[in-house]
Amino acid sequence: MKYFEVELTNPDEFLKQQTEDFVKANRWLLIKEDETYYLITQDDYSQREMIEKFRSVFEKKVYMDKFDSLTETDFLKKLEKSYRGDLIKFLLNSRNDAQYSMMKPNTEKLEELNNIIGLTDFKNAVKELVAYLSFQDKINSHEKQRHYYIFTGDQGSGRKFAIQFLESLFGLRAVVANCKEFFLPKITNEDFPVVYDYFSARARPKIEFFESLRQHEGHTLAIFMTNNFKEAKSIEKELSETAYRISIVPFPDYQQEELASIGRMMLAKKMIRVNDEDFRNVISKKSSINNARDIRQFVQEIIEFAVQSGFDPSEDNEIHLENFLITPESQIGLQKTPEDTLQELIGLKAVKNLLSQQIAFNKVNYLRKQYGVINETSNYHLVFSGNPGTGKTEVARLYTKILYNNKIIQEDKLVEVGRADLIGEYIGSTAPKVKNVFAKAKGGVLFIDEAYSLIPRHEKDYGHEAIATIIQEMENRRDEVLVIFAGYEDLMKEFLDLNPGLSSRISQEIIFEDYSSDELFAILELMISRKQYQLTDDCKNKLCHHFSELKPDSHFGNARYVRKLVDHIIVCQAQRVINMEDSHLSSLEILSLVTLEDIENALESFERNSQISTPVIGFGRY
Repeated sequence: MKYFEVELTNPDEFLKQQTEDFVKANRWLLIKEDETYYLITQDDYSQREMIEKFRSVFEKKVYMDKFDSLTETDFLKKLEKSYRGDLIKFLLNSRNDAQYSMMKPNTEKLEELNNIIGLTDFKNAVKELVAYLSFQDKINSHEKQRHYYIFTGDQGSGRKFAIQFLESLFGLRAVVANCKEFFLPKITNEDFPVVYDYFSARARPKIEFFESLRQHEGHTLAIFMTNNFKEAKSIEKELSETAYRISIVPFPDYQQEELASIGRMMLAKKMIRVNDEDFRNVISKKSSINNARDIRQFVQEIIEFAVQSGFDPSEDNEIHLENFLITPESQIGLQKTPEDTLQELIGLKAVKNLLSQQIAFNKVNYLRKQYGVINETSNYHLVFSGNPGTGKTEVARLYTKILYNNKIIQEDKLVEVGRADLIGEYIGSTAPKVKNVFAKAKGGVLFIDEAYSLIPRHEKDYGHEAIATIIQEMENRRDEVLVIFAGYEDLMKEFLDLNPGLSSRISQEIIFEDYSSDELFAILELMISRKQYQLTDDCKNKLCHHFSELKPDSHFGNARYVRKLVDHIIVCQAQRVINMEDSHLSSLEILSLVTLEDIENALESFERNSQISTPVIGFGRY
């Protein structure tokens, strides 16, 4: 209860309009004693908020020149005895009203609980809470109780849906409290907080936050969000020092059948009917559907398809999913997984083996986590070492997709950065740039290319600050961001030796070897084929001989070299074909055929162009 001594315009007019129903509805009381006016409220308002309340209720302009807060003791001393009986009765009644107005479940909403798909632990927690509140009501208990729930699970596991259900069930409003912010929001009796990043909270805002919860009238609900079971146990331990009704509510990933049921329910709300078996088959074959967020996006695609195909929801029929263009190939069976694409990459045998081990390790740790096993802290960060054009970036992109599809990271997101994205131009600007990059990569993978370029070049270079901040962010966001450092093998060793804290956080170094002459030819043949050209048989010997004569060094471009050579081959082929007779130009076979003459001209042109434009092939060290 809050007490204020106030001075405002036309107070006696307001006093006349105060009835018992008015007080109950608006949760405040204005009284007069010896020409002094006092305001009693059940909620904590600022002066500006109270003025707005008066204006909205009485529909008149109100000016409040005085709004002084009083303690309950000081307030009661200012009153005549004749007023105290009625006042105390009002206070007790309002407190009892608060006890029973807070946390009273909506009966109709409660009946929907058993129809919720999945979320068994959440449903049990709600039933237990409702039973507890019912028991308190039956024994007429006015006990003031705090109910803390720790929701642990990955994105798309149903936690946000659960919060929305609690809002509807108890008629409360969920207010997000992000503990990384400098100030935490004020929580009224009509709110319940949803707390993120609990251990990031500063001491004073945290104290003020819990003090506001303690001042609540009646029962109080608070939700703490985490995707880490170990962190959930730590939160539980800290909260248990001041409260005892604390529950950890796991939100495991939805099963395929549950995702299918959620999708059908969403479609049914839009009056779109699908064949159950067809819908399950589509979902089981679509690797990008892993959680409720993914199924929501997928349903939206089906709705858009239904609109475009002229589906009439008023008719009693089903939409045919065989016509739904789920993939660019228009056939689910033709869709390649990232694992398939990785294995089909030319060469990189050692890279594939090491990544398979790393993926298996991450999968097992994830599965153990689902059973509540607290894994030892492990570093998942990697170093990709190798010369330019050996596939480091392409493999990083595929690795990101594999991690996401196996629910090891929360988002299919790879953020690629270099020195310019991490080093500031003046003192104090480097750390914020690094932190901003990590914030962008939250939930995914951060790929730092040419990481060795962060090695300080001179005394005024801010590389040391960037590396120190990277290490700090790797620690602070160890469960949020996976980092891959990439660059030349020898320079990456120098980079890792620069700071022991950096090398200790690396799981392993994966070395990308230069391609062999046969692999370089296979890459060229693949690039030519993708451009819908075809090599004559005598081209292979010439190209393989050329690749075997090359002497790759740290500046050799590998696949990049091949890509540039392919561009020259296509230009030389075009020059040859365009000089042929017009009758030959109507043949697609002739237009698509690459001959030995084209290869020889391209090699001569490529070598001449390389000597004129730059002394090195590929990308050198800057």
